[in-house]
Amino acid sequence: MELLKSSSLTNNIVNTSALTIGTFDGMHLGHIHLIENMLALSKKNNCPSVVITFNPNPFIVLNNLDKSKYHLINNRKRFEILESLGVDYLCEIEFDNSLAQLSAYDFLSNFIINPFNPKDVVIGYDHHFGRGREGNSSFLDKYSSLYNYSLKVVDAYKISGDIISSSLIRSLIKSGDILRSKELLGYNYSLRGTVIKGNSIGRELGFPTANIDVKSIEQICPQNGVYSIKSKINEDYYHGMCNIGYKPTLTSGDKMSIEVHFFNYNKFDLYNKKLDIEFVDYVRNERKFENLEDLKLQLSKDKDYCTKIER
Repeated sequence: MELLKSSSLTNNIVNTSALTIGTFDGMHLGHIHLIENMLALSKKNNCPSVVITFNPNPFIVLNNLDKSKYHLINNRKRFEILESLGVDYLCEIEFDNSLAQLSAYDFLSNFIINPFNPKDVVIGYDHHFGRGREGNSSFLDKYSSLYNYSLKVVDAYKISGDIISSSLIRSLIKSGDILRSKELLGYNYSLRGTVIKGNSIGRELGFPTANIDVKSIEQICPQNGVYSIKSKINEDYYHGMCNIGYKPTLTSGDKMSIEVHFFNYNKFDLYNKKLDIEFVDYVRNERKFENLEDLKLQLSKDKDYCTKIER
């Protein structure tokens, strides 16, 4: 899959294409359903497939939000999923306040028609683009004859009666409902962060941890608590547990921490390296213990519980 940036787009990158556009935050099963509809048309008409998305999410820019308060997925993970689906081109629109003032017509012309000459445009039922969100399925239908493309609008995708949406998944993750979020995402929710040095108290307790720089994370964190997790390190998966919170037994401050203890991993130096943490299940709330021995006992129970969880 070839990655294209909006700043370097030219006319007629391809002579024809099947194309879809969306924010695709989370790359959940609803997004996969939409993209598979586009890929089917790409295969039917023997033309390249194109996914157009935005970086950062327009909602973050327009509402002046922190990425870590909103994003469900990092760019690397989104790229990997789209590539695994067989998409030919991923075009990232570099979104800022200036682009937000671009009319839907100019967006259609500059970022869809001129570079990709679509034969088929596939769009989700609720997607909008352009200044004032004026671009939608009705808008695209209006110009389909002029630009000679067919429009397909994909309806909401449901699981167990729930319409899958990024906002629903955000709510589930923030409440610690990791299993339900996995149902809607189609994979374990994960965070990517940089490992930094800690205070080694975990090692003294017999539970050495990889400490994550919270500032390096650009996605929402699950609610505070203990989780069963796994991480891929040097092509192998290692299982463990993760604590998110403020370590009330050890400190009285308000500095959030994310610490990961791996059950069978002590071979490599992870400092200053990126670590992907996949959340398998929620274990318990974070709480304050009377002393370090009580904390150590609970950590042993947490480990026993996590090793029994189906992964």
